[in-house]
Amino acid sequence: MIKDETTGQGLSDALADALRLHQAGNLAGAESLYVRILAADPECADALHLLGLIAYQRGDNMQAVEYIEKAVAINPSVSIYHNNLGSAFMNLEETDKAARCFRTAIHLNPDYVEAYNNMGNVLRRQGENKKALQQYMKAIELKPDYVPAVNNLANLLKGEGRLDEAIVHYRRAIGLQPDIAETHFNLGNALKETGDLQEAEEYYRNAISINPDFAEAHNNLANILKKQRKYDEASAHYHKAVSINPDFADAYANLGDTCREQGAFKEAVRHCRKAIGLNPDSEQAYINLGNTFLDKGDLQKAEEQYNKAIALKPDSADAHYNRGLVLLMKGEFEEGWKEYKWRFKSAEISGDIGYRGTEIPEWDGSPLNGRTVLISSEQGAGDHIQFVRYIPLVKAAGGRVIYECSRSLIRLFENFKGIDVLSESPYDHGRGGKPDVCISLLNLPAVFGTTIDRIPADIPYLSVDRYAAEQWKHRINSRAFKVGLVWAGNPEHRNDRNRSCRLRDFEPLAALPGIEFFSLQKGVTGDSPPASLHLVDITKYLGDFHDTAAVIENLDLVISVDTAVAHLAGALGRPVWTLLPFVPDWRWMLKREDTPWYPTMRLFRQERHGEWAPVMKKVAGELEKICKLKGAQDE
Repeated sequence: MIKDETTGQGLSDALADALRLHQAGNLAGAESLYVRILAADPECADALHLLGLIAYQRGDNMQAVEYIEKAVAINPSVSIYHNNLGSAFMNLEETDKAARCFRTAIHLNPDYVEAYNNMGNVLRRQGENKKALQQYMKAIELKPDYVPAVNNLANLLKGEGRLDEAIVHYRRAIGLQPDIAETHFNLGNALKETGDLQEAEEYYRNAISINPDFAEAHNNLANILKKQRKYDEASAHYHKAVSINPDFADAYANLGDTCREQGAFKEAVRHCRKAIGLNPDSEQAYINLGNTFLDKGDLQKAEEQYNKAIALKPDSADAHYNRGLVLLMKGEFEEGWKEYKWRFKSAEISGDIGYRGTEIPEWDGSPLNGRTVLISSEQGAGDHIQFVRYIPLVKAAGGRVIYECSRSLIRLFENFKGIDVLSESPYDHGRGGKPDVCISLLNLPAVFGTTIDRIPADIPYLSVDRYAAEQWKHRINSRAFKVGLVWAGNPEHRNDRNRSCRLRDFEPLAALPGIEFFSLQKGVTGDSPPASLHLVDITKYLGDFHDTAAVIENLDLVISVDTAVAHLAGALGRPVWTLLPFVPDWRWMLKREDTPWYPTMRLFRQERHGEWAPVMKKVAGELEKICKLKGAQDE
């Protein structure tokens, strides 16, 4: 930053008066006096330099360069002239010239703290991060409490992904000067990247407290609130951001996405289109608009928006991934698997699915020839249950198979054909040795060229211990038609707000005679059954999925929303009715009542967004038919 200093040499009373006006912020008055001084003495370098400073402060960097270069020509030995000239060149994007100016300033004054900091800035802009870091460190060495250098060092470290080090320096900068909103904002950004949303929220709020008109801080705070599903508060901060900066396209796009998550699709479309109007090059706005159309069930328009985002940014991981979801939902598996793999390159999606990068080479499906392959886990238990069916195909490639999964699935998979080492994720190399290659579980369908007609469906492919199943047979022995119920999934799931229902939604089933209902619902949902529904809660006896599987083996039917239990029943070859939201997960595709993934599964779909009542009415009708048939058979 340009400094409002002079050499202090040969100052006339007029120059001193002009400088006082300048420091008081009266730029017009100071400028008038500088001009009068130069009229009397055209060689007054200080007056030229200070006129250049006024031009810089007004944003006229070309004029600043013209004045300060004249001052340098008259007196080239003044370090501050060179430093301030370099700052003007920086604003003009003439980094080579700026670098020469800062080097000269440092040569003339080896203890010039600001020049070292500025030199770091120009080197960083030139991509010379290592050299920039050295300049920042030199500035801090000369003046340990020089906040601009501490903050710039933290920004550099954050840009290199060295978040823990960056956070240390941001905290130091705040300790030195706690009233700079930008530093609190930067620390919030770094904390958010580490996943510490709670503390990031605190520092965004600090930034807003210091500067209530900090639009970017309102936007980023709203992003965290949105992730926590505090939609009303998030919307308030997005609205504040755009009221401060009406051209803030990102805030409009984020506001649109918040409306989408609340099911307010008309408003979501309006805000996303506003964002695109403000910034037609924002691929995120197109992605958010595409997501809105996807949630509305308009796959064609959704894909169009994702394609626009990809055209703007060909390596947009989120756009490719979401396009992959559309293709898979349409049953276009070949291209869909390719796009779906982009999930690993999206910071948010890869974080949500638990992806962990590795230096182990990726397996491409070629013969293993005795090598060891690690099949790494990702996403939820239902995904593990659905795609474990591919492991025998991996084993057939001629190698040793290590499979990692969550603890709740270990007993269920411990005797699964094709697994040589079953490990709780994350895999510990000490137990089964270091793998030669690895592959993520949900990349296996692509490796084996899965199409709708080529889904491995040798059902059942899971089984349970016979003794455990017999134990449950005696415990729930009943002549009634036995139905297991699941109404809610993992609340952390990205789409749980749509896929889960409420226990009271099952009330139409309560009046059906000859049925005994059993709760297979793990976790606290806060729901109570309707008074008319007799529900036997056996979940306190269910420690893991093997226990749940043992129960399912003794039930006549499982009715479940889209959760791991539905996959479990399907993999066991048991009758299961899966209740799907208006726009389901990609694997259930569209319109069909059956699924090639599980031959014993039947799908019941919402006809309108968020409406479970018609679904339950249909389920009740079909269940009544089965019970009447069973009653006739018993007679």
